[in-house]
Amino acid sequence: MVGWAAAITVVIALFALALFHAMIVDRQTTLDGLNEQLEDVRAVNDRLRLDVARAESPDRIVAEALYRLGMVEPDRRVYLAPVELDQGGTK
Repeated sequence: MVGWAAAITVVIALFALALFHAMIVDRQTTLDGLNEQLEDVRAVNDRLRLDVARAESPDRIVAEALYRLGMVEPDRRVYLAPVELDQGGTK
């Protein structure tokens, strides 16, 4: 009688171990898939950051203004000097 109980206990323990192992493998597969998705998203993010950096480039902005928007550069530049105001708000 004790032998049968021990054998059943061993079978149940082995079944439980197999079940836990299957759960671990399933979770690892899910984790691997999520890691792949994360790497894909990081690659897209890097490409988008590069696109933003290129779009913010002063040379690109000037070229866009000149050629696409038809703006022209001035013949000369005039710089304005700040004027100091007295306490009353007048010159």
